[in-house]
Amino acid sequence: MTKIISTILLMSTAVFMSAQVGINTAKPEKELTVNGTMKTSGVVFKKPMEKLGASENYTFIIKSPAPENKITAYNDSFVPNSPAPINIIQFKIACYPTDKDWVNQFDTKINSQKFLVVISSFGFTQPVKTNTADWLTPVPQIFAYATGGTWKLKADYEGFSPASTLPTGEWTLNLLVYDRSYAREVNFTQDLKSSTTGAAAAPLIQ
Repeated sequence: MTKIISTILLMSTAVFMSAQVGINTAKPEKELTVNGTMKTSGVVFKKPMEKLGASENYTFIIKSPAPENKITAYNDSFVPNSPAPINIIQFKIACYPTDKDWVNQFDTKINSQKFLVVISSFGFTQPVKTNTADWLTPVPQIFAYATGGTWKLKADYEGFSPASTLPTGEWTLNLLVYDRSYAREVNFTQDLKSSTTGAAAAPLIQ
């Protein structure tokens, strides 16, 4: 009995003495260091999650959708020019000289398979006027749309234009560009028929 107890105590002492464990490495850097790939059915985090210290950096973890199911990490200190999960991009576009406020199609060259683009705000340098005898409030048509594998932009005051004496206008378009592995795009169409009110059949997100 004494031998067994002594052996257990010796093993326990060895575990407590070894503060760092390495797999495929003789020099572990943390309590557990794995040099290679790891597969697990789940990860349990400490509750509550600990806050980063003032001198600690962060890493943003992203899971790509199936079938790839790949975990990637983002930290702008790793690759400063790499896309972030959420990017803010500003385009300043000088317009079609004759119309002065028309951008029919501007190719951003942003991959529409990888990114989702939303126009968050806009500005225009020139005042606009009506082309008809009746006074109408100009309404801009500004949107991003995906075609041909990239995102295109349209910006125009349809039926209006700046005065001919003014210089050609310039649009400022501020875009939010989301990595599709982080953002979900949901499309919904509903016909209200003869009513002015309606509701979705089920919550699109909840």
